[in-house]
Amino acid sequence: MNFFEITSKHIHTLNNNEKELYNYIIRNMEEVKGCTVRDLAAKCYVSPATIIRFLRKIGFSGYSDFMAILKYTDQKIVDNSNPFVVPQKDYRIEYLKNIYESVRVLDDEKVAEILALLKKKPRIVVMARGLNKSVAHYFEYVFSGLGFEVVFPEDHFFRKMLLNGIRDSDLVFFFSYGGEDKELIWDIEQLNSLSQATIVSITSANNNSVQNMSHINLYVFSDYIAYNGIDMTSRISMISIIELIAYKYIEEMTAENEPSLEPSV
Repeated sequence: MNFFEITSKHIHTLNNNEKELYNYIIRNMEEVKGCTVRDLAAKCYVSPATIIRFLRKIGFSGYSDFMAILKYTDQKIVDNSNPFVVPQKDYRIEYLKNIYESVRVLDDEKVAEILALLKKKPRIVVMARGLNKSVAHYFEYVFSGLGFEVVFPEDHFFRKMLLNGIRDSDLVFFFSYGGEDKELIWDIEQLNSLSQATIVSITSANNNSVQNMSHINLYVFSDYIAYNGIDMTSRISMISIIELIAYKYIEEMTAENEPSLEPSV
């Protein structure tokens, strides 16, 4: 594996300072290959401990592991793989790959579990913040159209009020690409302490808090994109999963409601 194969699934979790470290390594990879941890820390104006924490966050066990992988990463790969500077032609390919891979790894058993819950006609509660709210609105439109009562509290205070009236029979969907949104994590903690409601989440594929606190988690792939400090990461893979669940529900409900063709005795 090369540097980018290891780090790509962790990029979206980085804060602005960590992105600067990441970009420094990419832009100066040949020079970094000859650095000790203290050398690299000095060049980046941080402590060696900060470098080690950063490397663990992007998928390495330590500095020696990082250096071993770095030495096998070809400069041509570096020029073509920086997720913050992806040529439009190459990004189109990666964009389609992310959607395909998200659909390919969709867990049929988990989908079947969700469908079984949907067939009980629960109230559906949707939790999302930031750009994920656009996904939540789409989900609300689709599942309201399927005949469900869908509740989408759009801000912190509405979510907090709703939690006081949560029902054990509710099916609660959380949309959080990074999976580390502190407000949503607090919401899940409250849900789990106040009720027996089932929590379904759709997050990125990395190990994250929302994923770990959910009863059912589906994960998707997408390249982290930010512009002017604003998250522009594609949510198309999330929408694809929502649509597949909705279409499967329609298919199964249609089959169950069709009159039997067996002759009567």
